[in-house]
Amino acid sequence: MGDGEIDGAHPEALTYEPRGDGYRLVGVEYIVDAATWMAHPNAPQVLEGPRLSTREQPQSVWLAPFFELHVWAWRNNPNGAFVDWNTHVSCEGQ
Repeated sequence: MGDGEIDGAHPEALTYEPRGDGYRLVGVEYIVDAATWMAHPNAPQVLEGPRLSTREQPQSVWLAPFFELHVWAWRNNPNGAFVDWNTHVSCEGQ
């Protein structure tokens, strides 16, 4: 996250859903520190088309503002493949 780069082949986080006695990969997340990213004036706020979302007030107090992009690649999201939350994914199987 702190390197200021986004690489489509190497997401910063993987999203798993509990299923039975294991976990199933359902998506990935690309994250980049906003200050580092914005230090490069030509850096687009997109990753191969979709636009990254800005998080000015992250949920965690130790994180600085960042850009992110969720990709629900292995689980259909009725609201779109690049939307933060997927109503078809649940943690209830834990």
